[in-house]
Amino acid sequence: MDVLQSRIEKVLLPIGTWLGENRYLTILRKAFMAVMPLTITGSIALIIQFFPFIDKIIPADIMMEISNFLGVVSSASLSLAALFLCASIGYYYTKEEGHEALFGAIVGFSSFLIVTPLEMAVEGLEGMLSGVIPMTWLGGQGLFVAIIIGFLSSFLFNKLMKSRYTIKLPDSVPPMVTEPFKVLIPQFLTFIVLAAIRYGISFTAFGDIHTLVFDILQTPLMALGTSLPASIIVVIFIQLMWFMGLHGQNIAGAVMDPIWQAAMIANLTAVQNGGTPQYIFTSQFFTGFIWMQFSSLIIACLIFAKSEQLKAVGKLSIGSACFNISEPIVFGGPVVFNFILLIPWVLSMVVYVIITWASMALGICPLPLGTNIPWTTPPLISGWLITGSPMGAVLQIVNVIVGIFVYLPFVKMYDKQLVEEESRAQS
Repeated sequence: MDVLQSRIEKVLLPIGTWLGENRYLTILRKAFMAVMPLTITGSIALIIQFFPFIDKIIPADIMMEISNFLGVVSSASLSLAALFLCASIGYYYTKEEGHEALFGAIVGFSSFLIVTPLEMAVEGLEGMLSGVIPMTWLGGQGLFVAIIIGFLSSFLFNKLMKSRYTIKLPDSVPPMVTEPFKVLIPQFLTFIVLAAIRYGISFTAFGDIHTLVFDILQTPLMALGTSLPASIIVVIFIQLMWFMGLHGQNIAGAVMDPIWQAAMIANLTAVQNGGTPQYIFTSQFFTGFIWMQFSSLIIACLIFAKSEQLKAVGKLSIGSACFNISEPIVFGGPVVFNFILLIPWVLSMVVYVIITWASMALGICPLPLGTNIPWTTPPLISGWLITGSPMGAVLQIVNVIVGIFVYLPFVKMYDKQLVEEESRAQS
């Protein structure tokens, strides 16, 4: 057992540590967290518009007015996620470099607009309508460009800030005056580089960087990242990270969040346009139906455990489990480096993924609508809101019940060991 533990640590611990501490992934994770309140705000407006059975209660003409009233909220938040993500990357990157973070956010915001087309085709209009910013690229479809441009513009800006290409005023000048002058040349040169990139890509068949990245990078990555095999691999990795005491979701999320968020916003856009969601594997698929798998372990402990340790930990974990917080059972059970619980800890997550995917793929449960609810939303409520159907709550119950049976033989085995240890301690 010690040899196996040593081998797992040797292979996976360095990977988890690198992903958790990598500077660029940390900045990206912070940027997504900064944008999260924006997407939740937009989702609240969307939930009200599409609340289950609301059309059976409120007359259609009143619902139309409510939709018109709230539609601008989601349009000004969720539909601009890429734009604000680029600004957030600029903010946190510049803050890490020790410069004024606000200027970094402004550079990121402006850089994204520089590479974004300022024209669009309009049905019935010959040629292109200029002087407008297409909303298409400001939301989910522009997330990958936001990440690329956010880091590129931040890198250039901060490199130039440390160079001799800055305007330095006498020390007697107040900082509020010197700082804007200091960033002037680095900001201008950064914008020139991005304008050159935009100009160069305009001569290609793609026309702009958004189309290029979406066709070559984002579409293939989303097809791969939102597939069943990829999702199973990701959740196995997450559970192994937790097994070693590392926050699996935070580590994997730094890599997968751009894909899952883009899929979530694509579903939202489809729903807003009167269509149907396309992606099963979105960020809400995991936060609403998969991360809660530890609830099965808690219930198994409460029902079947005889040892004082598991019964006490199970009771203490109930409150936090209602808000999807797993730490009490993970570290109190413990699950960390507990090889008896390792197999069900990993297997139950995989089972949750397969059951949820199959239910949605077969049409038993609707796909996620694109609503971004807080990850602490209690189960049953979250399942209903994410799918807009009570079947979402039913699916969560099914997952938990199946998960209990996955954990049961291993919990009994571990519990028996604890009972024996407690008996010896009392004798």
